[in-house]
Amino acid sequence: MTSPATSAVPASTLYLWRQRTLYLGQIGRLTPLSHGAHTLWFGLDDHISLTVDGQTFSARSYLIPAGITFCADARGKRIGCCFLDPLGKDLRFHVPAMTAQSCGVYRDSRREADQLEILCALHEGQAEAAQAYARLQGLIFPGDAERVAGFEADARIDRVVELIRSDPADNLSNEALAEQVGLSGDRLQRLFKQTTGIPIRRYRLWHRLFVTSSMMAMGSTLTDAALAAGFSDSSHLTHVFKSMLGMSPSAVLRGSRQVRILLGGDN
Repeated sequence: MTSPATSAVPASTLYLWRQRTLYLGQIGRLTPLSHGAHTLWFGLDDHISLTVDGQTFSARSYLIPAGITFCADARGKRIGCCFLDPLGKDLRFHVPAMTAQSCGVYRDSRREADQLEILCALHEGQAEAAQAYARLQGLIFPGDAERVAGFEADARIDRVVELIRSDPADNLSNEALAEQVGLSGDRLQRLFKQTTGIPIRRYRLWHRLFVTSSMMAMGSTLTDAALAAGFSDSSHLTHVFKSMLGMSPSAVLRGSRQVRILLGGDN
């Protein structure tokens, strides 16, 4: 394990892969937020305080299903925050290895020691995106061909996710999306939330945050990236960013000397 974070720790790193995202670096107390993806949280140097529905926990690892509102405080220490795949394979991979709490979150991964070791090594070694992804398989992400107990892919929801990703600025209605996969609008909405944990509209906003971050990693300004991703303006982006990530976009995306943003491939 590493020693507590100091001023000599490497810059924070944001990895952006097609289905998953990973942030490694220092962070303070976050305002109440609700992620648009199932999320793993790790305290790389110390315990993270997490509050959900009036219950407060202290642990080094958490699994937080999409849609749960929580507050987190890492007291300025380093964290690993992993946004998992939208279809639920990663969620099913981790649930059996963690302890369920009555509020819906999970804590204390039985793989925690190995997970913390690899996340600290990736941060301190400044690993590139492809190398990092390969090293995370089997511990943070299941292998691409790995079968996960309790998970069955739904081709209809997979198709809807692909339609949203194909044009993030397009506001296709539930009915238009449902027609593409042979469902009614109401049935699609229920099935989508059952599969991903969040409504279609919220997933669309979540993906727009990914697109905005990716464009800024390639040199776009915050405003240009927000508009291209489908936000009405930078104020709209800031509101969504704070509600889903607990901080302003400028705190993560504009500090290029403090945050390395690395794009992965098709993973």
